Amino acid sequence: MRLKNSHRGCAIRAPFDAGFTLVEVICSVAIAAFVVSVLFYGLGGGYSILRTSREDLRATQILMQRSEAIRLLTWAQLTNCPTTFQEVYNQTSATNGASGTIYYGTLSTTGVATNIPDSVAYKSSIHLITIAVVWTNSVGGRNIAHRRQMQTLSAVNGMQNYLAGGGQ
Repeated sequence: MRLKNSHRGCAIRAPFDAGFTLVEVICSVAIAAFVVSVLFYGLGGGYSILRTSREDLRATQILMQRSEAIRLLTWAQLTNCPTTFQEVYNQTSATNGASGTIYYGTLSTTGVATNIPDSVAYKSSIHLITIAVVWTNSVGGRNIAHRRQMQTLSAVNGMQNYLAGGGQ
């Protein structure tokens, strides 16, 4: 480093010595590009996880809604209930529209509940109902199928008769 005239003992750099070398600039640009690309990849992955979580939560809401409605039905009403259904969820609109995630659901009756002990007197008055929902979403350009199911019990006269005191 060449020094110009010193003033009170302070060294001043020559103008051509100031700045960064080409290698330093290229390295810093490469590091910055890597950091930005990792940031965008992380944000994309985060939004993908958020979307999958929202869809999973919506499937749980659909299952809960259907199971609560089924618990209130009598067996006679349950025979008129459709065994398949379809729900559309579009997170970008205020109401469910024609686009978005489509949930396909099935409702199946197992018959007498197998999870109740045989010694219980009301076992023949209870049916086990299984509600399942399937949907597909796209993560990273791949279609991934999802499935959730929930089981509930249905009484011969519906739960509302037991809650209101009209049943056994």
